[in-house]
Amino acid sequence: MEVLLVLALFAIFGALFIGGAASLLNASREESPEQALLSLFQKLRREAVISGQTIEVTSLENGAAYIWGEDQQLVLPVQPDLSVRLLKAQVDQAVLIGGQLEETPLEHLRFYADGTCDPVRVQIQRGQVRRVAIIDPWTCAPQPDLSDRP
Repeated sequence: MEVLLVLALFAIFGALFIGGAASLLNASREESPEQALLSLFQKLRREAVISGQTIEVTSLENGAAYIWGEDQQLVLPVQPDLSVRLLKAQVDQAVLIGGQLEETPLEHLRFYADGTCDPVRVQIQRGQVRRVAIIDPWTCAPQPDLSDRP
C-alpha cells in the first residue's frame, strides 16, 4: 500500500512538473519586437530568393506593424514604452528635439532576389534608452556592435 501511495505522489508531482515546464517553454518562445522584426527580415530575404522577385515591406502604425505581398502582415508584440522604427541608412533630414535627433522613419524596405536588401537602420527605443542597429544590406542581418568591444 505504501509503495502505491509513493507512486501516486510521484505521478502527481510529475504531472505538475510537466505542465509547468510546458508553460515555461511557451513563454520562452515569445519573441521580443526586435527579434520578431529581425526574423521577418530573414524570412522575407528567403522568400525573395526562392521566388526570384523583389519583395517590398511597408511599415504601418509608426513601426508597430509590417505588411508585404497581398495579405501578409506582422504585428509586433506590444510592449509599454517601446518603439521600433526603420530609418534610412544615412542621416538625411533630422531634427534636434530635446537633445535627441528625430529622423523621419522609412516607410518601405525592399528585399531583392539576389539575397540583398535596401540599406537600413533599426531604431529601438525603450523609455529614454535608444539603440540603433545597422542592418547589413548583403545579409539583411544586424551588424555586430563594435562599440561594445574592447
